[in-house]
Amino acid sequence: MREVPEPGLTRWEPPTYTVDADGKVVGGTPGPIHNWGRWGDSDQRGTANLLTAERVVDAAALVRTGKTFALGLPIGGLAAPSHRGEPLHLFQIATGDAILTGAGTDGADDYLVMALQGTTQLDGLGHVGRGNLMYNGFWSGLVTAGTGARRLGVHHLATGLVGRGVVLDVARAQGVPWLEPGFPITAALLDSTAEAQGVEVRPGDILFVRTGTVTHWYERFGSPTAPFQRLGDETARRDLLDGPEAGLAWDTVQWLRDHDVAVLGVDNLAVECRPAQPGHTWIDFHVAALRDLGLPLAEVLDLDALAADCAEDAVWEGQCAVSVLPVVGAVGSPINPLFIK
Repeated sequence: MREVPEPGLTRWEPPTYTVDADGKVVGGTPGPIHNWGRWGDSDQRGTANLLTAERVVDAAALVRTGKTFALGLPIGGLAAPSHRGEPLHLFQIATGDAILTGAGTDGADDYLVMALQGTTQLDGLGHVGRGNLMYNGFWSGLVTAGTGARRLGVHHLATGLVGRGVVLDVARAQGVPWLEPGFPITAALLDSTAEAQGVEVRPGDILFVRTGTVTHWYERFGSPTAPFQRLGDETARRDLLDGPEAGLAWDTVQWLRDHDVAVLGVDNLAVECRPAQPGHTWIDFHVAALRDLGLPLAEVLDLDALAADCAEDAVWEGQCAVSVLPVVGAVGSPINPLFIK
């Protein structure tokens, strides 16, 4: 019998740490900028705790015109900017001509199969860790293919993320439709944009930063409701997905902690800029935000219509509601944030 070569093996050594009965790594420590223990040793909501009942009430008072903006991209048209391939597979399992319920009533039904982070979405606190540690010292090994996230599942955020929403349109403040790929948005630039707009970022805010990345995406590939087959040049698409991207610089981690931002959303793929700045690797920002601060990150937002309206009436704040799917054990969720002015 012909000999079948066996795959190579990777050396493995048992861990030197221990995990206690609460799922915490004994002696685990966060980075220098962190919120571990701030809301208790067992906390699994992070900065979402800043969205207090009082702040929800205050945000409701910001509604003056009733104008509502949905910040989620269409699901099922032109593929949203995503590293996870097609955003969905939609199956009609019953249509008007296939299901008759009597009395002349027709019906239809669907199934949806998609990556939970394949479109406008929220990174939960179990999404990224480092050094076997997740937010608040929980062990990264508690997230498995078999059980999902036994700690820090996104369902802990599904009670609703509601509060004051603030938009910082960095691209518009720079006088461009979109920031050049790789452009780092520094803490100083966030401050200068807020000053130019006449808006203040306050503790407990849901902050949206516009880079124009989604604007650039659809400028290149057409309407977001176009069929998936009309994506066009796949090489150009991969360049936009995997190449440089405007986003937040490393020094904004301390800025976000100082301002006590509750939720951060950006209209790019990964919030942080790519490539990483000198001295850092790509994903360092994610580690600092999700693992250390416990700050949920919203990605691939459609901020264009909202930002245009804010520029027209000079009102950059409003009530915001981010509804998270209560998928038990998931580490991310599709979202369609509503911003009401």
